[in-house]
Amino acid sequence: MSGNAEQHLTEPARARRRPPVLRIVLGVLLLLLLAWAAAVAVASVQAGRALQRVAAEAPRLEGEVRAEDWTAARDRATRVADEAAAADRATSQLPFRWATHLPWAGAQLKAVAGGAHAAALLTEPLPNALGVVDGVLGQGLVSADRTVNVAGIQQLTPIVLDYQARIEEARTALHDGESPEVLSVISSRLDPVTAQLDQVSGPLGTATQVLPQLPALLGAQGPRTYLVAFTNPAEIRPVQGIVGAYAYLSVEGGRISLTRTGTDNDLYAARADVGLVGQDYLALYGQDAARVQNVTLGGSADEAGVLTSSLVTVAGLPTPDVVVFVDPVGLGQLLGTEHPPLQLGPFGNVATADLARTLMFDAYVRFGTDQDARKAFLAVTSAAAFEAVLSDGLSTAALDGAREAVDTGHLAVWSSRPEEQSALVAAGVAGVLGPPRDAVARVGLTGVVPSKLDYWVAPTFTVSPPCSGAGTATSSLSLSLANSVPAAVPSYVSNAAAPRAADRRTAVETVSLWVAPWVGLDQVTVDGQPVAAAVDSEEGWRLVRVTVSVRPGTSTTVDWRFTGAAGALPRTVEGPTTATAPTVTTGSCTP
Repeated sequence: MSGNAEQHLTEPARARRRPPVLRIVLGVLLLLLLAWAAAVAVASVQAGRALQRVAAEAPRLEGEVRAEDWTAARDRATRVADEAAAADRATSQLPFRWATHLPWAGAQLKAVAGGAHAAALLTEPLPNALGVVDGVLGQGLVSADRTVNVAGIQQLTPIVLDYQARIEEARTALHDGESPEVLSVISSRLDPVTAQLDQVSGPLGTATQVLPQLPALLGAQGPRTYLVAFTNPAEIRPVQGIVGAYAYLSVEGGRISLTRTGTDNDLYAARADVGLVGQDYLALYGQDAARVQNVTLGGSADEAGVLTSSLVTVAGLPTPDVVVFVDPVGLGQLLGTEHPPLQLGPFGNVATADLARTLMFDAYVRFGTDQDARKAFLAVTSAAAFEAVLSDGLSTAALDGAREAVDTGHLAVWSSRPEEQSALVAAGVAGVLGPPRDAVARVGLTGVVPSKLDYWVAPTFTVSPPCSGAGTATSSLSLSLANSVPAAVPSYVSNAAAPRAADRRTAVETVSLWVAPWVGLDQVTVDGQPVAAAVDSEEGWRLVRVTVSVRPGTSTTVDWRFTGAAGALPRTVEGPTTATAPTVTTGSCTP
């Protein structure tokens, strides 16, 4: 008995002295859980405070960059990059990463981690990048002798390429952290950043295509020959108008020099090889497109570039590497309204706002029947205006003017090198039709009788979109062409083909419409009367053409009615590149 009693007494005692394994495991797990929670809490606080400091410094940094205070900007960027890196480190620790898998709370942590990683990605290279920018801009991208700093562009290129990759990674990190469970106090901070990165991703991607091509375009690998074709919307074609004058530029090592000017007199006897742009183009526009008056007949400036290059080569002029199309409206846009007046010989000082009128009407009045003198004036004046643009360098006004000229079709650039042309297309400066697009209609005008009356033809559009946003629907597009030609114009300006004197001020236009081929065309009317239209295709687009007369002091209206998927029907209009900018209004929806 005594032995059994001793046994019964000692076993509970041993149990108290040696806790069960389960209790030990639970205790360890509890300690680990507390340590994990503490680590996550500390990391969250560290990351949150660091990100708050980044957010507070960002507007100040932006202000210093805009003010070009590069020293202050670099110092602040270094502090911002350090704070963002601290936040990224805190949220990259293993306990924090595990916590992102928790229900609800994990969504908050994952969003914060995405923001921290995005901030670190975008700020890490900032100090060095600002240093490079300071050095490049300090030297000037364009010097007083019209030399572009090619080496500076080459220094900036890898920075832009690196940022494009970083922005894509940052967007992924932010989008991965998106969730309907994320509290508004977090999402309200991160969503605007995500939206801004989404917005700049496209333009930055374009920059990564364009910047690597710029040094070659600027003659870094050897001299390049540029032909500037001065077009004339007083004799309108879809690509600006006929080529009336030209200038040659030599570009080598970034240095731009004007080497030669001339007029279309040098090109009358030459004929471009239309076969270079393909049999489809030849079938549409015929051999007439080989003449200097018609190299801009098609819908795309790249075809006009090929034909113009061929034309000048046949005429015995140097074969250009690059062709720039610009008209008087575009020259005025490039110079900007604040530019000092230009000295234009017999016209004295002419404001840039009056440049188009001077070149497209006043010159015809001033020189009358002396066409050689007028053409010589146009060639010299256009070249002088373009030189003034080059002298302005890459000023904000010049860049803004260039974008306006490109967007309105008054400036386009073509390169003979495919890789450069692809970059120009990506940059949106090539003036091409591109692939067919939903919701877009493009319109061009072609003056079909010898005259300068197109200068007074003003287009007004009314777009009546479908009432429904889905399914099959109908819509319409209306174009009104008004002719405000004055009562008296030089005979050279008037309609030379008119059989009656009363019709000498009547403009005759072929109206070209390009829409996506999956958009159905129900009807075309002119002044309310149904007409037969020529329906073809060009570069994948449906091309619809009709010819109309526009009498002086009146307007002629062309209407198109469409059927198709509601999202594909035209809602916006591009072109034409007339001297008077087209206006577009939205009418009542079409049921």
